[in-house]
Amino acid sequence: LFLFIFSPSLFSQESIFKDRYLWVVRTSMVSEKNIDEMVQYAVLNRFNNIIVQVRGRGDAFYNSKFVPKSTLIKDLDFDPLAYLLPIAKKKGLEVHVWLNTYLLWSSGIKPIQKEHLVNTKAEWIDHNKVNAESLEGLLTKNKNRKNGFEGIYLSPGNPNVNSYLLKVFKELVDEYDIDGIHLDYIRTHDQGYGKNSYAIANFRQYNKSDRNIDSLFSDKQSNQEWSNFLRKSITELVSDTKDMIRLSNPNIELSAAVKPSLYEAKERFSQEWDVWLVAGYLDKAIIMNYASDLKVFASNIDIIHDNLPRKYRDRIVVGIATYNQSPEKALIKVKYSKVTRFSSIAFFSYNSLSQSKTYFQKIKNYIYK
Repeated sequence: LFLFIFSPSLFSQESIFKDRYLWVVRTSMVSEKNIDEMVQYAVLNRFNNIIVQVRGRGDAFYNSKFVPKSTLIKDLDFDPLAYLLPIAKKKGLEVHVWLNTYLLWSSGIKPIQKEHLVNTKAEWIDHNKVNAESLEGLLTKNKNRKNGFEGIYLSPGNPNVNSYLLKVFKELVDEYDIDGIHLDYIRTHDQGYGKNSYAIANFRQYNKSDRNIDSLFSDKQSNQEWSNFLRKSITELVSDTKDMIRLSNPNIELSAAVKPSLYEAKERFSQEWDVWLVAGYLDKAIIMNYASDLKVFASNIDIIHDNLPRKYRDRIVVGIATYNQSPEKALIKVKYSKVTRFSSIAFFSYNSLSQSKTYFQKIKNYIYK
C-alpha cells in the first residue's frame, strides 16, 4: 500500500472548479497494486471524485450474488470495489461506481461465464431489424467492428431488461459504501435500433396498435411514437433508479455520462438527458464533450446554453478527453469550460493520463492557480 506524505501547503490553494472527476477504466481495477497507484494519482492531482468502472461488459468488478465476475480479475476471491472504498475514503475521495448500462458485450467470441446474459438471455438482446440477427452474426460484427457497430446491447424496450438492471444497481447501493452511481451507455445503440421482438410487442400493447409490423416503422407518425416509446423506456430506468436510491440511501449521487449534443442525444440515441435533469431524476449530467476540435466542443456548450436555464448549469459536469489531444488543447477546453461558467469538470481518463507523468501538469497549474 502506498503511503502518502504531503506538505501542509499542498492543499492550500483553492480549485477554480468545485468538483473534479476522474474516470477510471476497469483495466485499472484488477489488482491491489493497480488500485493503489490510481488512488495515489488521484490524490496527488487533487481530484475529489473518482468514477470507477465496475460493470464493463455485463460483468462485475465486485462481489455479486448474480452478476458474473470479470475474467480480467485473475484472483476470484479479490473484490476490487471492497478493496478500493476504505483507501479512497481515507484520502477524501468520493467514489462513484461506473456501470455500462445497456452495452453488454463487444468480443467476437461468447463469454466464458455460463451465467453471462449473452449466454442466458438471448431474448433480451437488441437488434436493428425486426427479424432478429443470430448471436453468431452479432459476434461476427463484434469481431469486424465496421459501420460504427459498438457491440451487443440489451434492449431498452424489453421491460425485463430494466428490471434486471435496477436489481444490479440496487445490489451495489445496498452492499457497498459508495458515494455515487454513474450510468454509461444509458441510451440506444444508434438510430434504427430498439427492434427487440419483446420491445415491439410491448410498444404495440402500450400504443394499442394493430398495424402490421412491416408498416410500423415506415409510417411517419408510428415512427415518432416508436421514438417516444424508446426514450420513455430509458427515462423510466433513470427515474426508477433515482427512486430506488431515495429509498435506500438518499446521500448517493446519481450521474450519467451523456452525449454532449442535446439534439443528437435525443434524436439519435433516445437519451433525453435535459428532461432527466429538469425532472430531478439525475443529480449530475457528465457530458462527454470529447471533441478535439474546439469549434465542435464549443458548439455542444452553445446548445446547452440555448436549451437549459442557467440554474441547471451547476448540475452539468464538462467531460474532457485526454486520449485524443495534446495537453495544450485539453487545457484550452478546461479554460473554455470555466469561461462558460461551469463549476465542475471531468477527465477521460486516468488510464490515458497515467501514461505520461507530465500531461496533467499545466492543467493542474491552471485549476489551482
